[in-house]
Amino acid sequence: MADENLRLRAALRDLVALSTIPAGWIGIAPRTIADGLADILAGSLGFDFAFVRLLDLTEGATIDVTSGCATREFLDWLQAQLSTFDGSLRRQIVPDVIGIDDRLKSLRGIVIPIGFNAYSGLVAVGCERSDFPTETDRMLLTVATNHAATAFRSANLIHERRRAEDEVRKARDELEMKVMERTAELQRTMAELAHMNRLATAGVLLASISHEINQPLAGIVMQASAARQWLALKEPGLERARDALDQIEGNGLRAGEIITSLRGMFKKDTKARSQIDINKVIFTVLGIVRHELQKQGVELRTELDESLPAVEGDRVQLQQVVLNLAMNAIEAMQSVASRKLSVRSCVSKSDFVHVAIEDTGTGIDPTNHDHIFNPMFTTKERGMGMGLSICRSIIESHNGRIWVTRRIDNGSIFQFELPTNVGQGEQVRQV
Repeated sequence: MADENLRLRAALRDLVALSTIPAGWIGIAPRTIADGLADILAGSLGFDFAFVRLLDLTEGATIDVTSGCATREFLDWLQAQLSTFDGSLRRQIVPDVIGIDDRLKSLRGIVIPIGFNAYSGLVAVGCERSDFPTETDRMLLTVATNHAATAFRSANLIHERRRAEDEVRKARDELEMKVMERTAELQRTMAELAHMNRLATAGVLLASISHEINQPLAGIVMQASAARQWLALKEPGLERARDALDQIEGNGLRAGEIITSLRGMFKKDTKARSQIDINKVIFTVLGIVRHELQKQGVELRTELDESLPAVEGDRVQLQQVVLNLAMNAIEAMQSVASRKLSVRSCVSKSDFVHVAIEDTGTGIDPTNHDHIFNPMFTTKERGMGMGLSICRSIIESHNGRIWVTRRIDNGSIFQFELPTNVGQGEQVRQV
């Protein structure tokens, strides 16, 4: 009875010791779990020999750990037991991991799988006791291996979670990179289309451009001839010749300004932003299309608020917007008798500049109203469908908005708003 009580006390002590194992094994590496399990079996539980084989699924390898010593006879028995398992569990035991001591008496052994169907590995224990394994031995071994299986599964889950997190992070980084590359590609494409649009507009306005440059050049020629005549007199008219030279200088400066303006209007790189007077942008564009207005018989009306605050933006891009809208208005009035183009600017609300370009043309079909700014949408026989889309892209890149409405009688009103400071952009888009 006394021996039985001692065994029960020992069993209870061992169970209490085993109950502390799970907390120490949570999240640690599989090899550390195997080492700890072997030491507990051969040390804390008092068995003579312990062999632990874990299937490390994270690395695709088998981990073998031993503690204590075994006899060659016991190893032969153990290898025969392993041959009954499948896959890596039946692999030959590496002799180097086994402590051999032939002085030991015959060992009695038991093999216990770790996890269901030994999915995590197995444990083999050898003991010299003649009554080994008792029910208490089996219970203690089962508890220890179950703890090991739980810890091993936890380690695998943590590894899988980290691997999944790494894959998600990698996929996110790759997606962000692709988005950045695609965005940059779209920006380059839009820049190319905008440049092509300006070149196409330049072709349409070739006559107007020639007319604008020829005017000051003709003035220069005429005033130079007059100056020569005044200087050829017996008594040279120096004052009148000086006036002619002043006019030549003025016409030369005007021609230079026109060329500079046109060069900026149709150049490819348009990245610099500065404080811009939107009325000057409008005047520049109206100067470019003046000859086209005269040629088409279009009456021009302007109502520009001289007290407008400056906006921050790209002068060339905003010129392109006004030019596209003005040319569209002129083309829309080709089939009507009364042709009037009105351009207005004002402060529509606090910190916002408003521009309206109104024509008396045929107007926009209501069915097309929601698509008019979409890329590749056009109602022109030879249109590319990019002009208004580029206008919207430019205005939105300036944190503004652009829209179109029908006139009460006939025609259209294209309007856009620009903030006088960048911080107002979101407020514009929510209107």
